[in-house]
Amino acid sequence: MGFEEDVARVMRWMYQRGLVQVRGGNASILDRARGEIVISPSGIPRPLVGPELVARILPDGTPVRGRPSSEWRMHAAIYRKQPRAVAVVHAHPRSVLALTLRGGHIDPGLMSEAGLQISCVGRVPYIRPGTWALAEAVADEAVRGCNAIIMERHGVAVWSEHSIYHALDILEALEDLAWISLHTG
Repeated sequence: MGFEEDVARVMRWMYQRGLVQVRGGNASILDRARGEIVISPSGIPRPLVGPELVARILPDGTPVRGRPSSEWRMHAAIYRKQPRAVAVVHAHPRSVLALTLRGGHIDPGLMSEAGLQISCVGRVPYIRPGTWALAEAVADEAVRGCNAIIMERHGVAVWSEHSIYHALDILEALEDLAWISLHTG
């Protein structure tokens, strides 16, 4: 249950770090060997997500095991359009949302460490969560090479070509940049 444990662990860590609400956010890993997406479950409080609750779906959304996140379309679209992606994390980080609601932007070059993690920050206007329209808009930003994509009035999607832990690192770097921008601007 390697991939399932990784997804469960990242969901618990995101909740502990205040990056998602008790039932918010989601994470996934592309299991290329089996042609499946291993994705966090829908409706389970994040601190309680264990590997046995993590879902598996085919790229078209057909369930293999469990009940996947309602944002499965976004994960599937990123994997389909960005062949380098191996993991996707979606969260609702407070500082990123606060900064963007104030009209601010995030500059990865503000801190050297963040600049090494974040290739570019894409932005998508508000589109209803869980829809194919949102999934395709986010995936289009991933195709441009942006590994961090802000969804207006919603949250952030990040993807990694290395691991789900690297995706979490990108997310935390983005949140740190937003916090610093809010407190120094």
